[in-house]
Amino acid sequence: IRYVVVHELAHLIEMNHSPNFWQIVVQVLPNYQAEREKLKLLQKKLSAQCWE
Repeated sequence: IRYVVVHELAHLIEMNHSPNFWQIVVQVLPNYQAEREKLKLLQKKLSAQCWE
């Protein structure tokens, strides 16, 4: 959930996924990539259970 919140709040400053956007994300959540991967894994698990 932290990754999603930080990601969306970063869009208040940068409206796209430019390098500046990712710099903002890294400043707040240095391990965002690991959290993003966990979210992707959860999405796959939920999709497998028909949570679309």
